[in-house]
Amino acid sequence: MNMIFNACRYQCIALCLLLSNFLHSQMIDYQHLGLQQAIEIGLKNNKNIQISHLKQEMSVTKEKDLKMEKLPDIEFHTSYSQVTNLFQYQDGVFNKPTKYDAINGMYDFTLSASIPVYMGGKIKNTEKKAAIDTEISTLRTHLDERQLKMEIITAFLQIHHLKEQQSLINDKMKEDSINIKQVKALKANGVVTVNEVLRTSLQLSNHKMSWTELDNDIQIAEHKLKTILSLPEPQEMHVYTEDLISDKEAIPYVDQLTETALNQNESVGMTHKNLSLKELDQKITRANYLPKITAGGEYFLKYPNMMFFPPEPYAYRLGMIGLNLTYPIENLYKNKYRMQEAKENIDLAKLQIEENDEKIRHNVYEAYKKFEETEQKVKIAEEAIDQAKENYRIVRTKYANKLSLITELIDADNTYLEAESNLISVKINRQLKYYQLQYTIGNL
Repeated sequence: MNMIFNACRYQCIALCLLLSNFLHSQMIDYQHLGLQQAIEIGLKNNKNIQISHLKQEMSVTKEKDLKMEKLPDIEFHTSYSQVTNLFQYQDGVFNKPTKYDAINGMYDFTLSASIPVYMGGKIKNTEKKAAIDTEISTLRTHLDERQLKMEIITAFLQIHHLKEQQSLINDKMKEDSINIKQVKALKANGVVTVNEVLRTSLQLSNHKMSWTELDNDIQIAEHKLKTILSLPEPQEMHVYTEDLISDKEAIPYVDQLTETALNQNESVGMTHKNLSLKELDQKITRANYLPKITAGGEYFLKYPNMMFFPPEPYAYRLGMIGLNLTYPIENLYKNKYRMQEAKENIDLAKLQIEENDEKIRHNVYEAYKKFEETEQKVKIAEEAIDQAKENYRIVRTKYANKLSLITELIDADNTYLEAESNLISVKINRQLKYYQLQYTIGNL
């Protein structure tokens, strides 16, 4: 009864887990996929992240495996041999030998064990290296996750930019339709020529073409994001880009950002841990100058008794335990250049730390200045909008009073459209530079 009850309980648990996963998948609205949802899906599904996590687990496994080196080595050995009689050539190999009867059957059962007592610090330092490798693997996994987040955010901003541009073109197409009606009405009254009707229609056609290109670009960008998220090909997906940061997000001064980056950026931790690895390598190399001590013993049952002469046809048991010391004298001269190489690796690791710190300082400074630059560009773009809008109003008024040509009106309209498009671009670029700055300092 207990077995039946346990089986039913496990089946219920499995069913609940499957139902939970199904409900979770149903809760995701792939038609309006938000940024945070996309990041969660990416961290779960992306193949590169899965590889990174697997490598981290492998580092942990290797660390556990190296800890087993301190445990004793235990070995069991058995053998059986059939031995011939002994022939001794007392008068040379070409003369008749003297025959001695031997015990023809021989066997043994041996159990032996050994454990390292002192290895010059090799085992201890190798364990430390494995622990540091695990820490580096963890940092690398975290960096891979941040890179994926940045990739997803960049894809979202690209789609957001394309949608904003498409919305702008859509408004212009509506305005073009109104303009065409007005020009046709003027044409019917004989105020304008056929050429002006054609030019306004051509303007609408150009905007339709731009809208179609943008629509295709949006589909391509969303497909690229779907690939990043490792979603199945049949899964239809459209993103919701309204949950991105405000373009008024404030940031601290560059000195604070640099300090944050030097404390949080994974590359800083990895370079310092790499130095620790090289220092441990030096200690392991230095251990070659030191003796190795192992403790061991064996216990066996053998037949015949070879401890006496002549051997006696009896089985016997014997045990022994003791210490074994070895000292590789050749390492006194062979280890010289290994030590030199270990020292050079430490010097190299120290230089890499300094180089990485300088690189981070510059990257933070560059990202900060680029973010500052976008603020100035937004102000300039907003001023350009006002100027282009006013210019379009003036030319449109002149055209209505037949004081300007249709080409001037179309040029003014295109200039206004270009200014609006540029403002959208610089605002979204400001968001991108903000995220890139956060990524550089390690906050993303």
